[in-house]
Amino acid sequence: MTTPDQTPAPVSVPAVPHGVEIPPEPPEIGARALYIAARLLAGATTFFFVAFLFAFFYLRSLNQNGKWMTAHVHPDKTVGIVIVICVVLSAVAAYIASRHMRREHRGWLIPAIISILLGLAAVVVQAIAYGSQGFGPTDGAYASVYVGWTAFFMVAVICTLYWLETQVATELRARRDPAHSKGDISDPDQLIEPGLAAASFFWGYLAAVGVVTYAVLYLV
Repeated sequence: MTTPDQTPAPVSVPAVPHGVEIPPEPPEIGARALYIAARLLAGATTFFFVAFLFAFFYLRSLNQNGKWMTAHVHPDKTVGIVIVICVVLSAVAAYIASRHMRREHRGWLIPAIISILLGLAAVVVQAIAYGSQGFGPTDGAYASVYVGWTAFFMVAVICTLYWLETQVATELRARRDPAHSKGDISDPDQLIEPGLAAASFFWGYLAAVGVVTYAVLYLV
């Protein structure tokens, strides 16, 4: 059950008499936990990447010995644009997949897979950029911030894509081997929708972080 704003309603396990076996956990509890966890993760991610944002402007303002950005440190803006486009389109595809899943549309797998592929394309482009940019983290303050910031962002992207992939894999397994009445949850498929919703929410948030990342590193 969800509230009008799609927030899973709080549900508790019913009380049972002493000595009676605890009943299976209602799937709504897992859905609520995923909803809250995704937003807590977004908050933690904010604090993590704010450190790089602060380092960027702080080191830029100091510009010790005029070595904030040396002459040969110039990342390709085209690469940055391609990465941002891939990340944003991937997040949009994940959102579409989540909406289709919420409406019980079996075709949600297609945009979900597209989302994963676009995210992987962003990672590949960034990896190629590292090999061809001609500078490393020791080539000045900007270079160190650039490499550290983008590298950790790509790690976050890979982890989020893995999260999305587990939703796709779970759905494929559920279609191949439908849930039965036995087990902790009578219908495990009920957790796929909130799991996908949580993953797509965080992926959208991380895409927004990516836009800020590349706007600061390439345009400021």
